[in-house]
Amino acid sequence: MKPFLLRIMLVFAALGLVARAANAPVLPSSDTKKLAERYALTKARINALLGARLHPEPLPVTTLPNPFYHGQVVVDTDPKRGPVFDAPDLTDIDTLAKYLAGLKVNGYLIRDGQPLLAVDDTVCKVGDVLRVGPKDHPVFLHLVDLNPGEATFRLNEATQVLALKK
Repeated sequence: MKPFLLRIMLVFAALGLVARAANAPVLPSSDTKKLAERYALTKARINALLGARLHPEPLPVTTLPNPFYHGQVVVDTDPKRGPVFDAPDLTDIDTLAKYLAGLKVNGYLIRDGQPLLAVDDTVCKVGDVLRVGPKDHPVFLHLVDLNPGEATFRLNEATQVLALKK
């Protein structure tokens, strides 16, 4: 026989003996029993610490409360303002009142010590001009005065104070 084939046969025979020895039943000794008991204690501690995380309880079927809801309900008692109708305006005060009723005031804020008013998705400061009305015949309202409780608008010589909600 060639030495190469002899070596391969010896390797397979050795592997067969190792596999047979691995399948042989081994009786647990006292040391092995102590290790098994100690491992059971460790396993119980791990289960106590991480059991809830590894095997969480299912969520209840009912809806859970919203954590972002604080329970305060803001009720707007003012009547809803409808669209601004094109009625003939007799004076500047009528025109000013009509377009101020249609403004959507988003808030009052202070940036760099200067008071600002957020109106219809734009931020205005005192002295700015708001363009309202139809595009073919716009009306320009001037923001004359601004404080946390009210804003004063002017159209030509007519002025009107718009109260801001808190």
